[in-house]
Amino acid sequence: MNIQKTNKEITQKLKTQENTLKVKLHRFYLQNIKHRQEPTDILRKVYGNRIKAVIREAVEKAYFTGVDLTKKTVQEIQPNKIFFISGTDVLNIQDITEKMNQQFWATTTRLHQREHEFELTLDKELIKKKEFDTEANFIRIASNMVMSGFNNSIISKTRQVVAQNVR
Repeated sequence: MNIQKTNKEITQKLKTQENTLKVKLHRFYLQNIKHRQEPTDILRKVYGNRIKAVIREAVEKAYFTGVDLTKKTVQEIQPNKIFFISGTDVLNIQDITEKMNQQFWATTTRLHQREHEFELTLDKELIKKKEFDTEANFIRIASNMVMSGFNNSIISKTRQVVAQNVR
């Protein structure tokens, strides 16, 4: 295996997945949350399943990128090694999706609250606080989601290989 070539391929796949997710999350925030008067807990009830599906799709793609890398690496050494998606993998994907969903809504809540915050100037005037860079926040979130899926799959599949070798 050409490690440098493989590293570039994996990095490009993850970067593409991350960018796609960032765009989806940021667009969702701008279209459905920003400038809304309702608190985010109400908006979460309306949009919760929709955003969770977007997150789950991204986590699954990143997870399977890690599975493919592990499979390719191990099968070069042990060509007859069988890989399968286990119940643990399904639970890992669900767990990561839940954690990332919580992170998305926590960040969204903070961004949404910031829209309604004011600060007192030296002249004793109330002015609206500057907004955070929402796109930067979604870059961070998307990166965390994709890398969590990828890293967890590597750990899970490595454990699977070790367990199969012990038998």
